[in-house]
Amino acid sequence: MFEKIKSLVVGLYERVMPGFWLAMKPQYQWALGIAIFVTLYLVTGIFRSGGTADDALKAQAKADQIPIVRVAKLNAVPHEAVIILRGHTEALHQVDVRAEVDGVIAALHFEKGDRVKKDQVLCEIKLNDRGARAAQAEALMAQAGKELEIARELYKEGFRSKTQLAQAVAAYEAAKAGASTMNIQLADTRIRAPFAGVVEERYANVGDYLTVGSKCAMVMAPEPFLAIGTVSEELVSQIAPGNKARVKLVTGENVEGTVRFVAEHADASTRTFRVEVEVPNPDAKLRSGVSADINIVPLHLIPANRVSPGILVLEDNGAVGVRVVQKGIVRFLPVQVISDGPDGMWIAGLPATIDVIIVGQEFVTNGERVKAVLDNKPGRPS
Repeated sequence: MFEKIKSLVVGLYERVMPGFWLAMKPQYQWALGIAIFVTLYLVTGIFRSGGTADDALKAQAKADQIPIVRVAKLNAVPHEAVIILRGHTEALHQVDVRAEVDGVIAALHFEKGDRVKKDQVLCEIKLNDRGARAAQAEALMAQAGKELEIARELYKEGFRSKTQLAQAVAAYEAAKAGASTMNIQLADTRIRAPFAGVVEERYANVGDYLTVGSKCAMVMAPEPFLAIGTVSEELVSQIAPGNKARVKLVTGENVEGTVRFVAEHADASTRTFRVEVEVPNPDAKLRSGVSADINIVPLHLIPANRVSPGILVLEDNGAVGVRVVQKGIVRFLPVQVISDGPDGMWIAGLPATIDVIIVGQEFVTNGERVKAVLDNKPGRPS
């Protein structure tokens, strides 16, 4: 039986193997066969291990394609809602003092920049014949007064009629009115300050001829002072007289005041409403016409977060907001900027607690999956 199987295998071997192989000695056939087997095994093993390495590299590359962003956990806190207006300062009382009678200026009693008191004489006009005419009017009034006294005595004794008494009364009143008119004209030759303030401008010099309505000087009251701005239709309902305000001038002054006026009608061209803030100016340091930032504090608190302005992003539709990570997905949330200062920017409109992207927000898009790394560095705005 064994011999039959051996004969069958040898016959099959001789039919399959090529002639050059059969011509070799058996020991060479065994050695070469073992070498071929080992070589095939090694080559097949390398290919298998190479495929496993490629799969690992592909998996690692796929994992590395998920962007890594750094996030900060923000917790909203109650904060004053500040409405920021751009405006300028303006004196509440600023008047061009004008002449009320014609004449040549005889004297000036001020210089630009002088502080003046109420009713202080600024410009003095020559009297000319006004003094004589005033004296004449006074004399005529005194004469009419005497004649009225006599008429009354004679009327009591029956020597004057009621009509004659009425004529005497009318003559006295006319003389009195004439004297009063001349005294007013005399007084008007002295142009006085309507209120205490600072002389901002001088329009005339000694020897100039002034007509009725000509300017003598400009007087500005340093207090109260106004900071004036405009507010949009969306925010005007949040401002009311009595709201506190902080005013920062470009010249460096910082003052606090109170809203005194909010317009009821919008400007026809800008659709904005005028807002006036009254601020103190006891030392007359504030100047009229200076640009100012007006921060108005409405009478309520809103949940807000303090952040760095650098984390804000602008969407294609113009919305300003931040990018956050929710369950590993990037989301854009619009925000409202309520104040900005050296300590950071305060924004509203976010949930009570949220992970906001603070590094890498420019390189990810809405809906993209990311790996979020929590930022634990101290000093981050929150």
